[in-house]
Amino acid sequence: MHTPATLLLIGIHREELAFGRFVADALDARDAAVLAIPEGLSGRRPRPDQCFQYATLHRALYLQLLPRLTGHYRLLIDLHTGSDDAGPCADVFCANAGLRGTLAADASIASLPRASRAPRIVSLGADTAEPHARTVIPPEIWNNPAFCYLGLELYLPAGTERCHDARELACRLIRAAARWAETAGAANGPPAPQSLFH
Repeated sequence: MHTPATLLLIGIHREELAFGRFVADALDARDAAVLAIPEGLSGRRPRPDQCFQYATLHRALYLQLLPRLTGHYRLLIDLHTGSDDAGPCADVFCANAGLRGTLAADASIASLPRASRAPRIVSLGADTAEPHARTVIPPEIWNNPAFCYLGLELYLPAGTERCHDARELACRLIRAAARWAETAGAANGPPAPQSLFH
């Protein structure tokens, strides 16, 4: 049985779990394994007196993924949602330049007819001259040498029909990233646990 090189994470924010399951149901098991967080954090901004506790729980939730990822998967896709009535559209966040380039050049993504714009692909970290983003996700997750992290933010319009378009956009991005992970795996052999701290 084929073991995928990609793990799709859904439900870190509990309000996003339903769309994550909607996307996961449309994927082939060979594309990605799926990890659903049934009791995720709220995606709502915490009150000032809740910020420390929220940040601590957020970090702990992500760090619990490390034993499952390291040595088992080459790619973690972290699926999130936002709202945009002009959607569907997507932002993609990744520190790996090769994966960013692969997604930018993938014709199956660019050809989606009802996406409101091409996915915006953004570098994570500040060690690049190109536009970049910072994240509160622990660097042990988004900048780990043992696997690659891809944050995928799907912006959903109101209405069921266009939600199907958003799912199709998410699936195309996930499949393209999963193909990259399989190719990287074939070229580099099995994942090897490494430490961020040398």
